[in-house]
This record gives sequence, structure tokens and C-alpha cells, in this order.
Amino acid sequence: MWAQILLLCASATVGLCALGSCPTPKVQADFELEKLSGTWYLLEATASIDRVSKKCSQFILDKKTATKSSFLHKFISTVSDKWKSEYSELTTPKKDEPAKLLVNPLKGTIMARKWPLWVIDTDYDTHLILYSCHKLVLAYTEEVFILSKTPKLDDKKKTELYDLLQKRNLSQKTLVEVNQNEKDCKE
Repeated sequence: MWAQILLLCASATVGLCALGSCPTPKVQADFELEKLSGTWYLLEATASIDRVSKKCSQFILDKKTATKSSFLHKFISTVSDKWKSEYSELTTPKKDEPAKLLVNPLKGTIMARKWPLWVIDTDYDTHLILYSCHKLVLAYTEEVFILSKTPKLDDKKKTELYDLLQKRNLSQKTLVEVNQNEKDCKE
């Protein structure tokens, strides 16, 4: 059984995998989903097998209601070197916890399982830090995502965001940079 858990952890992520239940880091207070509308560029994320096959990741959020947004993930596949997209909906399942979002992938697709996506911090204009934890039998894997409204952040802002991660007990050690090079990401 331990070998199966280790295999699940290794296949899910090369980031943090641990035994037990998912941690519950502090999320942003007074979060408003509709203020996230627009295009966000994924700058850094927890290293994973899935992440290796994608570059130039952009997330386009469009408000539908106060508790629901469309969520389009556009990226270039490193296998085919072509633009691909994945459509989902973001919802706020609990009114008293608006920063604890749920991603609902397009129904009928192979990956149509819902997964949590928590807003750790955002100013709605420059940065967005997201957190997700996936339970795997007796273990779990964590993912952290740093996004920006622009394809780059200056070093001072990155340091501020890393400090915030540290305050919330979220590791930055497993974060990898996502290619947002203008030359590589032209449509």
C-alpha cells in the first residue's frame, strides 16, 4: 500500500506530497470573484508533470454572476508547439468562504472532476496567488500558483509575494518559472 501512495504522489507532482489531510492556509478576506475578470498570466507554479507539457499559460476569467465565472486556460503544448485551451467554470460554493473556489471542468471531458482552488492573496490589478490541494488516499499534494496581469513581475514584487507565501506556510521551493517570453508566446 505504501508503494501505491508513493507512486500516486510521484505521478501527481514533483512538488510537496505528504501523508495526512490537506492543510488549510489562510485565504483572502473579503474576496470578490467578479473583480478577477480579465487575462492573468501564470508566472510560477509548483513543478508537476502536467506543467512540463505547457508554456505561455494564460487564464481568462469572465464574470457570469457574483458567484460564477468562466475560466479559459490557454497555453502552448510543448509536444505539438500549438495553442490549446481548456474551458472550466469557477464557482464560489459557500457564500461565507468566497475565496475558496471550485473549478468545474467542461462536462464530458476525461478530466471532468471538480477541484478546489483557493485565493491566498490578490490586489485584483497586479498579482494573484492561488493554492490547491489534492487528496490521494492517505496522502495529499499541494500546488501553488503565482499569476499576474502582465507577463512579468519585477523582482521587488516577487520578493513581496514570496514573503507572503512564507507567512502562510506555503513553500516556494517547488515553484518553477513558466515561460511567458513574448517571442515564444505569440499567437
